[in-house]
Amino acid sequence: MVNQDTPYGNISYNQTGTSTYTGADGKTYSVPQFTQTTTLNPQQQETLDQSQQAATNIASTANSLSSTGLSQLSQPVDTSGAPALQTSLGSGYTSTLGNDYSTNLGSGYTSNIGNGYTTSLGSDYNTSFGGDVSQAMTNAKNAVMDQYTPTLDRNAEATRAQELASGVRPGSAAYSANEQTIGDNYTRAADQATQTAQSVQNQLFNQQQQQAAYTDSALLNQANFTNNSALNQAQFGNSALLNQFNSQNNAALNQAQFGNSALLNSANFNNSANSQWLQNYYTQRDQPLNELSALLSGSQVQNAAGTTSSTPSTQVAGTDYSSLVNQQYQNQYQQYQNTLSGISSLGTGLLSFL
Repeated sequence: MVNQDTPYGNISYNQTGTSTYTGADGKTYSVPQFTQTTTLNPQQQETLDQSQQAATNIASTANSLSSTGLSQLSQPVDTSGAPALQTSLGSGYTSTLGNDYSTNLGSGYTSNIGNGYTTSLGSDYNTSFGGDVSQAMTNAKNAVMDQYTPTLDRNAEATRAQELASGVRPGSAAYSANEQTIGDNYTRAADQATQTAQSVQNQLFNQQQQQAAYTDSALLNQANFTNNSALNQAQFGNSALLNQFNSQNNAALNQAQFGNSALLNSANFNNSANSQWLQNYYTQRDQPLNELSALLSGSQVQNAAGTTSSTPSTQVAGTDYSSLVNQQYQNQYQQYQNTLSGISSLGTGLLSFL
């Protein structure tokens, strides 16, 4: 075995005995046994002492916190001091709008326009116009013929006198031709008189039509004006009533909504206070256990001995038992390392035990 000097201290080996083994060949072999001693330098020793003291303090604090926490948990939950939880908005909350809210516009609202509105244009309105103008046509034709006839008669007499002077006798071709000419003149005059009479008739018809149209248009305009006035008056009155109705109902609705909103806000505030009180109560009740949990889960200072170099093993030459001796030494050294690790994690072990 070789002693070690490290920056953290030194390790020494002292033979404290031997182990005897009987080999397969029947011979007895003696293997020395050693005791390893680790001596920390003053700084590392102080660190170890402080770590052990810290572990003791942690264990003491954890024990105190667990006692306090378990003591509080052993007490029944008492929420009698919490503000009352409000589950009703009370009689002041309304789902109706009351008497101030109206669903009727009243007797002043009208669905008819009244006596001022007319659906008839009166007896003066013309659906037909004018009288019988056929007599006027006859009169016009007769008047024209009265102008043409004296001339036609004189011309006929002159023609017959000329025939007689010329020796043209009735029944002759010349006589018949002259009579035909006289008849044609009367016919053309009659046709001209008829055309003139028809023109007079058409002119009279157009005048009667224009007069009837003018009269009907005046009556229609007057009726429209009267009806529009009556309609506007009715609409104005209805609009005023509707505006008043809406204003009154909106006021009633806003008043009810304001009251309900105030009650709801008050209930929410009270219930929020209840929730906050319970949260604070359970926080205080659980605080010791939360602190204990945080303390138990905290990381601990690692011991410096864990950074020392490993101790080289001593080989036993000349026998087949060297591997067995080396394994025994490794087991002993591992036990030493476990002891140092146990000292380092003492605080954690105590806390875990708690």
